[in-house]
Amino acid sequence: MRTLLHTLGQRPSRNAYLCLLLLGLPLPLLAQDRASQELPVLQVAVSRSLAPPFVIWRDNQAVGGIDVEIAQAVAAQLKTQVEFIALPRLRVESALSSGEADMACNLSPLHLPKGEVLAQSADLFELQEMLAGNPGAPAVDKPEQINPGSVLGTLQAQAYPALEPFFAQGRLKRDDALDDERLLLKLTKDRHPYGISNRQVLSWFAAQGGENKLASWRLPLASRPYRCTFSPRGRYDARQLYAALEQLQTNGRIAQINTARSSPAVAVVVSVQSGVRDVSRSALVDLFMGQSSLLGAQLRAEPVMSMGAERQHFLGAVLQREAAQFRSAWAGQQFGGRRRAPLELGNAEAMKTHLQAHAQAVGFLPLSLVDSSLRIIYLP
Repeated sequence: MRTLLHTLGQRPSRNAYLCLLLLGLPLPLLAQDRASQELPVLQVAVSRSLAPPFVIWRDNQAVGGIDVEIAQAVAAQLKTQVEFIALPRLRVESALSSGEADMACNLSPLHLPKGEVLAQSADLFELQEMLAGNPGAPAVDKPEQINPGSVLGTLQAQAYPALEPFFAQGRLKRDDALDDERLLLKLTKDRHPYGISNRQVLSWFAAQGGENKLASWRLPLASRPYRCTFSPRGRYDARQLYAALEQLQTNGRIAQINTARSSPAVAVVVSVQSGVRDVSRSALVDLFMGQSSLLGAQLRAEPVMSMGAERQHFLGAVLQREAAQFRSAWAGQQFGGRRRAPLELGNAEAMKTHLQAHAQAVGFLPLSLVDSSLRIIYLP
């Protein structure tokens, strides 16, 4: 048998196995040889602090979500299987350091023993941290406007660079939750007026029935990169994992996973000079479909539309209308002379300039274009 295997090569082809079968050689030995060629299972650590859409849990097992699907895609790229290890947030880095796990994603910041260095992937996409409030919390346009002594819902072991000076001075206080879901539940139960989470988690929570339990406004705080972190003692060399993720990034699979699990990154915005602070989606529908010209506390508002790529996202995620339905609704009103259709602007940059100059204007922008001159009054 050894002579035949040597002749046919160290990794027998299908024909080699057929030859062995014809010679009547024992199949268990063939199975052992095949098993010796199998790659080890990719062990991925998952922090229990992560919530949907990043990790979907069932019976304390990670069964879906952005992080899970990225790990599954890496395993497929390596042509192996994947196994998820659920750990408390502060245990993840030690599992990577010891080789208990090969990889973990969505760790920021890293909590490492002194002198320890763990390799990471390139930035895969950006996570936007945001301040949200319960319905009774005053809307703010910058952290300095938060009442001194206010308690903010925060995530255990998570750093918030934009707010660290306020925490250090004692002007604001943290209330750490073990995971994002508990953080938002405490916020809806008025345990504190404000909480910090990222755009994807806030949008997921709203879509699952929490929309009316939070104020509609959002204050962007800072963005941070989404990366994966590799073990120096794992079953796979960090370079293999880095290359697999790089390939998935290049072929668009990472973006596809993120897009499928996330709401469009389009915000409904007004100038910070506007009196509009908080609105419902139904009020925005009435405004943009011509059923009302008022928002908020009976404030006059002028809807503005952009012809940019974000238009389709706004129609689908906020108005929940097809483009043809939007055109048809306004065609009927213009024919009757009842209302004038929203002003149409060529692109997002023109929209931003118009909103900055007109306090009554209400429009929409890609989240990446929103700055301190504008206020987010609704985020799908």
